[in-house]
Amino acid sequence: MSNPIKEALLNRGWAGQTMSRSETVERLNPLIEQHIRLNHHYGAAIRHCDDERVVDVLERLQKTARTDVGKLSETVFSCGGTAYNGTDLSPEDFSVNGGLADLFEELHDLETDFNASLADELDLEHQMRTRGVLEAVKSNSQDRLNALSALQRRVEGAAAA
Repeated sequence: MSNPIKEALLNRGWAGQTMSRSETVERLNPLIEQHIRLNHHYGAAIRHCDDERVVDVLERLQKTARTDVGKLSETVFSCGGTAYNGTDLSPEDFSVNGGLADLFEELHDLETDFNASLADELDLEHQMRTRGVLEAVKSNSQDRLNALSALQRRVEGAAAA
């Protein structure tokens, strides 16, 4: 569990025991896999959607999400590990059933789960560099959640009209 007193006193760097490099690899690889699966769901949503404006937003969100996978993977590589790469997954394995409202609800749920996983990970004693990456990825995930909520409201408003 991270120590807020140490963080407040030191404001940079870290004192005390932090997670080893091998533990970091073990902790980040499941996050990378979860994120790659989430990205495949974004891809399925893009393929399913015929509203060009919605597709543009989803592509922008997916671009940031892909960059975040890269950040997490680079952290694993810098710890001397091998990052999960998703080659066992096929985009065709990810499909969308239902309309746009269902699509956004599913993406929102998956993104919420990923965001919660990041929050759980930030409670652990990671090295400062890893914490910085996790915080940046969590911030981007929250931005995607906000964008998905706005898209959901827009779709629901259009359906009600």
